[in-house]
Amino acid sequence: MKERTLVLIKPDAISKRLSGVIIDRLERLGLTIKAAKVVTATDALIRRHYAHLAGAPFMDDIVAFMLGKFNDVEDSRLYAFVFEGPGAVAKVRGEAGATDPDKALPHTIRGAFGQIKDGVMQNCLHASAGAQEAKDEIKLWFGDI
Repeated sequence: MKERTLVLIKPDAISKRLSGVIIDRLERLGLTIKAAKVVTATDALIRRHYAHLAGAPFMDDIVAFMLGKFNDVEDSRLYAFVFEGPGAVAKVRGEAGATDPDKALPHTIRGAFGQIKDGVMQNCLHASAGAQEAKDEIKLWFGDI
């Protein structure tokens, strides 16, 4: 069964010029890019994406990070992708590694390229955690595709 998942390449990966490496690693999983775009993120969009963290003491830091303020990314750019293929969610999550780069295995994207910098988790990419989350996030970032 073909499944879709959302991937956001975050400002830390953009500033380190890792986007191509990340895309290559995900495509090598046998997945297809179904949609891609450069997004000018807004405070409201980031807060909607991370609505499950509303009220968390670190929410403002997440928003600032995602808007590129910790990495000097111009125009609050993020790269958004929809990857599709059998087991897309699990494959991308496995390649991404643990959310906390300090706990991610070294061969994963987050383990290889992520870091905690000045108390802010910079983990290179967002990957949907489950099939329903992927559907909801794809709708948020891409509308009906």
